[in-house]
Amino acid sequence: MGRRKGGSSAGMGLLIVIGLVFAALNAAYQFVLDHLAEIKVTVTVSGLLLIAGYFVSKLGGRKRDGDVSNERLDAAVRAEPPMGFVASEARTARHKDEPRRNVRWVAQNETVDIQGAVISGGMFYLGTGLRFAGRTIDQYTVDPALPIRAARPDTLGTSMPYWPSYADIPAASRRAFLDWMARGRSDRTYGIGHVFLYFYGLEHRMFAEGATGDAAELIAEVERLRAVYGENDSFREYSDHFLDAARLAHDALPAPPEPSPERPYRSEMPLDVRLHLGRRLSQSTTLLSEDSLLWILSLPDVYLRTPAVRCFPEFAALWHIRFTRHFPGGFPVMPGDRLEIAYSAASRAFEVVIDGAYRSYPDPLEIGTSLEPLRQLVQECTEELEGFSRLIGRRPEARTSAQAALLLPEDLLAEGGFEPLRIFGDRLTEMMGGRNQASTRMGKLLELAAFDVAEAGKITPGVADQLGRILDRLDIAIEPDRRYGGSIPQIEDQVFLFGAPGGGPVDPQDAPYRSMKARVEVAVLAAAADGEATGEEIQRVITGVKADSALSGVQKARLIAFAVITFNSPPKQARLLKRLAEHSEPERQAIVAAAVAIVGANDKVDPQEVRFLEKLHKALDLPQEQVYLGLHRVESEIPDGPVAISSEHRIAGIPLPSEQPPPAPQPVPGVRIDADRLARTRRETAEVSRLLADIFEEESVETSEPATTMTEPSAFEGLDRSHAELVEMLELKGSTSRAEFEKRARAMKLLPDGAIERINDWSFDHFDEALLDEGEEIAIVPHLLGRLAELRETA
Repeated sequence: MGRRKGGSSAGMGLLIVIGLVFAALNAAYQFVLDHLAEIKVTVTVSGLLLIAGYFVSKLGGRKRDGDVSNERLDAAVRAEPPMGFVASEARTARHKDEPRRNVRWVAQNETVDIQGAVISGGMFYLGTGLRFAGRTIDQYTVDPALPIRAARPDTLGTSMPYWPSYADIPAASRRAFLDWMARGRSDRTYGIGHVFLYFYGLEHRMFAEGATGDAAELIAEVERLRAVYGENDSFREYSDHFLDAARLAHDALPAPPEPSPERPYRSEMPLDVRLHLGRRLSQSTTLLSEDSLLWILSLPDVYLRTPAVRCFPEFAALWHIRFTRHFPGGFPVMPGDRLEIAYSAASRAFEVVIDGAYRSYPDPLEIGTSLEPLRQLVQECTEELEGFSRLIGRRPEARTSAQAALLLPEDLLAEGGFEPLRIFGDRLTEMMGGRNQASTRMGKLLELAAFDVAEAGKITPGVADQLGRILDRLDIAIEPDRRYGGSIPQIEDQVFLFGAPGGGPVDPQDAPYRSMKARVEVAVLAAAADGEATGEEIQRVITGVKADSALSGVQKARLIAFAVITFNSPPKQARLLKRLAEHSEPERQAIVAAAVAIVGANDKVDPQEVRFLEKLHKALDLPQEQVYLGLHRVESEIPDGPVAISSEHRIAGIPLPSEQPPPAPQPVPGVRIDADRLARTRRETAEVSRLLADIFEEESVETSEPATTMTEPSAFEGLDRSHAELVEMLELKGSTSRAEFEKRARAMKLLPDGAIERINDWSFDHFDEALLDEGEEIAIVPHLLGRLAELRETA
């Protein structure tokens, strides 16, 4: 075929032509009406002149037009004697015995003058009567006798038909064609029809005549034309077809192609794909994943939908996984006929079969196997990527987010990993600093995961669940986790992360877990009833969690993390009491016992704590007189030391905080908080977080030896106790507001700005940079968390 025109452009052009014809007819009709008398006179005189001319020609013996044309042609041919116009050594590929008449191939080093158009570079047919397969071809032979005079050359080729022929196009088009040839055949202002008319002659020379001596020159010329006019889809396709076939004719097989979503319009399978598949089938009748994908994508009637095109890397990876599942031994193919490649000329003038070693290959287009299973597999993989495609279509930058990973099939992530997940995992590892656990704000965690959060900043259940599922894939647990009975942490809320296989799933309705969680919550309320919670109180809660043999390691880890967070941010009392009232009576008895144990273990019971216990008993529908009996029992049974919520069962390998009595309080004028007590609370809370790394080891330890207790060593040599506790506090919380930092610094008798300066000076001595970032939030520089952990281990 020749040029391919778009449907919309052709329709518009047809409407314009119809409009012009109608306008011309209307103008002609009006002209006739206005000049009818003059027209009658003109017609009469013309008729008389024609009759007279006829008789004159009969008497004068006028020469025939054909004789004049042949004389002009002979003169043109005689002007180029070196080539031998009539005698020709060239033969066609399939019709070597057919003589050619008055036509010859103009060599590349020749220059020809055709009615004033001086054409150098040759590479076209000159003359008439080019013969092929028993017929004469004048479509792409330049007849020097044909008229080319025109008032205005048809540069754009608008008067040329779909398949142009030099013999049939108007003189204005011939003039433009010769001008284009004379100007070097590179002028983009000329229409593509002129390029095709020249191209027709090149393909005849290459394939119909089999001109092997000119092959290199012909290939180079078509490559040059493609570089100039390759933006035209039709010419690019036909020139590619020419080049593939020309190389094949010399047994230069194309390189194996790669599967691609790019699908330019083709009416048949690309030649390089067809040859590659034929070669594969000659080696084995079973095709593997990549060749099968290449095959199905190369069929003219298979078109990828948007999800597969937009997400082609993911589509190809998923294809390989699904293909292996459906066809573990490969896709079996029943070969048919041998491969035969025919070159169909763009001019439609001829078709020849290209000879070569490839003809021993099976033809992938002639098989006895249905490709329907492969078509269905394309559809299946495309549908699985629809959600992922919609996300990155709406937010292209989300392709590198962990959130996008949730929309990919599980086995795709498991097979090759997913870069955004790996990046998020690396960020978490840096934040944890090698300790396998960390505390941070929910907003910071979402930022690390590149999550899209609504402008209002409210974390929805869907976002919280998505984040939880991502962490599951990284074997990291988060607390609180609404999937296991926790609340939905908001942007500024503290969350705790720790390593756990599969994200540490638990059954939130498991009776021991549910009961212990309620006791932890009420213990927090009891501890805060007097206005402050101490390190001893949180340690008693954690000791009770660790001692409960009915809990698994994962459950204990979640409950300890939950306890740390809950002590930092106590729940709303009214809401919690309402929820606790829904428990069974034995559970409610255990809950109040836990609260009484926390309050009764203090050196002095505050009246506010007693009122809380009374309120708790009332909310749980239990007799209030039990409050005093319980407190009396606790005071008599446990005079000193930490109190367990339930019976304690220590397991070897789990370090516990120091059980030494706290130092004497040091009151600060105007400040109600005991500085040493608060610092000890922070230190013990930090130590509690370290216990999480050992929780999972408990279940694998099979020894009855008692656990050894250990005290917190001096972690940061060069920092005094107060400054070190500020650093540990920031390690635990991840960051804190400046107001909170100042409050805690003053409680330790430190000036806040001086404390920051002292800590950063120490950091410059050890790390050559500041440890703390200052602003509305005070936080440790993330990449130094690991260095702090190393210092602690060294100490």
